[in-house]
Amino acid sequence: MKLGILIDRLNVGGVEKIALEEVKALRALGEDASLLVLRKKGVVDNAFPELQKHVPIIFLDERLPRLLRFSFQFPIFHFFSSFHLTYPIFIPFIVKKKEFDYLIVHGTYTSFTAITIKWFRKIPFSAFIWDPISYIINRVYSKTLPSTIGKALNFIAEIVDKFILNATDYILTGGDAHNSVFLKLNHSKKIIKIVPGVHPVNNLNRQQKKDYILMVTAWKKGKNPEYIFKLIDKIPNLKFKLVGKWIDPKYEKEFRNKVKVNKYSKNIEILGEVTEKTLHVYYQEALFLLQTNDDRGFGMPALEAAAHGTTFIIPKGQGVCAIFKDGVDGFYTAEKDNKKISIFIKKLINDKTRSLTMGEHALRTVENKYSWKIHSSQLMRLINKFL
Repeated sequence: MKLGILIDRLNVGGVEKIALEEVKALRALGEDASLLVLRKKGVVDNAFPELQKHVPIIFLDERLPRLLRFSFQFPIFHFFSSFHLTYPIFIPFIVKKKEFDYLIVHGTYTSFTAITIKWFRKIPFSAFIWDPISYIINRVYSKTLPSTIGKALNFIAEIVDKFILNATDYILTGGDAHNSVFLKLNHSKKIIKIVPGVHPVNNLNRQQKKDYILMVTAWKKGKNPEYIFKLIDKIPNLKFKLVGKWIDPKYEKEFRNKVKVNKYSKNIEILGEVTEKTLHVYYQEALFLLQTNDDRGFGMPALEAAAHGTTFIIPKGQGVCAIFKDGVDGFYTAEKDNKKISIFIKKLINDKTRSLTMGEHALRTVENKYSWKIHSSQLMRLINKFL
């Protein structure tokens, strides 16, 4: 079957990583799957080079005349750009009618193009809605905008969310965090939970564990790495390793300067972007993973940590929380609950046996349920059922 996994840009984020792994897993099942990318020019260059190997990638805008590839970012918004609105007009005319049997779409803005492809080329699709637009407006923008503008944006966002939910064959999710929103906007559309996969380690070595706390994300404004300064002030002997691409070099420079000026250099090691092979080592060596920002749509770092036998402290309510047991596999807290997070950090540092046991239990949870093979098989059952 000819399948397209559609994303808007190839950036360093959980969604893009999931899409790449999806293509690889579907091809391992014998399906003719390709990664479809709306816009070749991403926020960063050459994201996930290791994962891109042996993955057929089609940059759809390369088929467009250069003039039609023009795009700019809308003021205020971090990721919403003009191509999200113009490409739905142009892209359907450069996709052949039977070029793909089915599309799996990642993201709300990406869905606009999938909808017009469905209209004009009769290619059906289902969409992973990791975060509805109305949720993003309320969480990210409403606090910084005048209330009247915030309310107006939220009203528009709910209309757009409803439009997307009506158009997709199935609403795909990694967890249950947004189900109440989906049901409010469209109670008749079927919601299918398909949890992302991981690559669980085969041989867990307890001796590999070290004393550092791992944090993994694409670092950008809003991730607030400065928050860990408060934790170090409470527990001065903490050691952090921060892994992941810094999207804005200026922001990275500012943070490094803050670390130096505030004399946290002995506590914080900023590693930046690393290879997937190196990332696996850090996951295995870390005593535990800490995530402080609520990634409501899912929260891949906790799942990846569990796949390496490493426990975690994460914000409760994320999609990934439905997979694990609080206090057994890891600890859940309110976002940036300084008191609770500090208590759990002390528990895991002072009782390393408990930390190891929790990590091993999380690994057993992951091993038999959340491989990429299982994830891709679930997708294929869904697609075959629809077709």
